[in-house]
Formats: sequence, C-alpha cells, structure tokens
Amino acid sequence: MKRATICADVHQPGEVSMAEAWIQQNATLLTHVSDGGGCGCCVVMWDVEGPSAVVESLPSALACQSDWSTSLDES
Repeated sequence: MKRATICADVHQPGEVSMAEAWIQQNATLLTHVSDGGGCGCCVVMWDVEGPSAVVESLPSALACQSDWSTSLDES
C-alpha cells in the first residue's frame, strides 16, 4: 500500500479535471480517497491510498508531499 496527496492548482487549465479523472479511473482500486480539501479558490487537495502501482501512476504534476503521504514511510 502507498499513500499520496493530490494537489490541483485551479489556475492551471485542466489540472482539477485531470485529478478528478484519475481518482474516478482508479476509484475501485483505491482504499481511501478523502473529500476534496484545500481552499478551493487556489488549490484542491485529496489524500489517497491504494496499491503502490496505482498510486505511482498519479501524474507527477498532481503529486505533493504531506503528513498523510509520508505517514506509511515512517511505520
């Protein structure tokens, strides 16, 4: 299992829709998808967890680091 935090910049055309499409495409494989967070005016964020191969398929433009995404690395 692997965790990631998705950060989509609302000012970058298509970034939020790319994140939402990735989540929807992988929804049956992901074991956790948080509700969208972030301020919503600048960034929308989700925490996800699932099999390593699925999480590693997240486009690098959408990946950011957070306490959530690094918490499995510490255990």
